[in-house]
Amino acid sequence: MYLSDRDLRWAITTGRLIVNPPPQVIDATSIDLHLDRIEEAKIWNIEVYLNDENNRGRRRPELSVGRYHLGKFSGQYLRDPPEYQENPEQLVGRRGKEIIVKPLGFLLWQTKEVVGTPDKNADFICFVDGKSTKARAGIVIHLTAPTIHASWNGKITLEIANFGPFDLVLQEDDVIAQLTVATISSTPEKGVSERSATYQQTSVRGRS
Repeated sequence: MYLSDRDLRWAITTGRLIVNPPPQVIDATSIDLHLDRIEEAKIWNIEVYLNDENNRGRRRPELSVGRYHLGKFSGQYLRDPPEYQENPEQLVGRRGKEIIVKPLGFLLWQTKEVVGTPDKNADFICFVDGKSTKARAGIVIHLTAPTIHASWNGKITLEIANFGPFDLVLQEDDVIAQLTVATISSTPEKGVSERSATYQQTSVRGRS
């Protein structure tokens, strides 16, 4: 059962749902999520990775998705977006306090809000989704893994891609996604950290 606006307010007030900073507006069944500081926007440094691959005798930047370790990999190959230029090969760039995402551009950026449920006695599960009004311009948010499991909380790393025809402009505090919350049948026997040492979601660099 999904929570309505009155239930969302009650859950936040009682501490059973964590949303920090607290939302100023709660829709009928969702809470808006905003982009964090522009310094948190990151892109893959494909040039450095391709150079490393060339040194290994490979001509393409291939990645074995089933075997790579995100924490180590992102530490080596995530970077800040470069200064924006009118260059057709540059898909993501920073222009002052804005990030410009051209068609087929892709980046990672986290939410301003810490969201989720307490470590103990969690009885909710949360979901992060894009906004339909944004999607119609071509932006796709949080491509996979929308679930925030019970007993976890933190900032959410968002995968952002531009599949539309426009150069999209993003900046800090933009409403970029939404959070919905549902009850679960019972409190899990173990928290997320106990179930899996690898499940982390709270930083663009290496935790997903």
